[in-house]
Amino acid sequence: MIFLPAIDLFEGNVIRLTKGDFSKKKDYRLSPLETAKSFLDAGCTHIHIVDLEGAKSGKPCHLDLLEKIASLGMFVQYGGGLRSEGNIRDALRAGAARVMIGSLLFKNDDMPCHILSEFGPTAMPAIDVRGGKVVYSGWLNETVMTPKEALTWLREIGFSVFLVTNTDLDGMMSGADPELYRELTGGNNDIVAAGGITTADDIISLRAVGVAGAIVGKSLYEGGITIAEALSATSGGK
Repeated sequence: MIFLPAIDLFEGNVIRLTKGDFSKKKDYRLSPLETAKSFLDAGCTHIHIVDLEGAKSGKPCHLDLLEKIASLGMFVQYGGGLRSEGNIRDALRAGAARVMIGSLLFKNDDMPCHILSEFGPTAMPAIDVRGGKVVYSGWLNETVMTPKEALTWLREIGFSVFLVTNTDLDGMMSGADPELYRELTGGNNDIVAAGGITTADDIISLRAVGVAGAIVGKSLYEGGITIAEALSATSGGK
């Protein structure tokens, strides 16, 4: 299981939202590059970067920072505002190893096949779940699909790894929802989980149901878990 510490970006700053609400934005007054360096120095091999300003505006706004962070040598998973093929290419050129795509996939039924053909395993569908349905475009628009239906559809198309975020828990530091992921894994080790992951026990519970990766953001910044604890939990320790 892979651990991915999260850096959420807005106007060049490290921030966190609560349930994606921009009116509940907290600025941690940290340098994104120095924060990424600290994760690397602590033993992280992967990092999850969300351009929240990009998600709000509809185009990536932090490709310069992405390039600097990618130059550190970690595997960078990047998303936020990637709503065109050009946006995706820009993010990959800036150093993203994998890009998270939501809106593009759910606005046009033909687009998932095209995206997979163009970008292959670097394209990671972002399945954001709110109230049992998949949402997109900064969680503002709701589809008629359940996350299980979306995963079945996208697996059949050929995607191999998925980000599944429980938006109802995002930024709440209230614990993960392993039962959601138990239902969705279906024996596939292809889901990276996000939303509410707060403690080592949360990570252990997700590992037990077959999740491939765990993303932790707010809890790292507010003392709920340390990098050492998270890495131990993902590698099989306590």
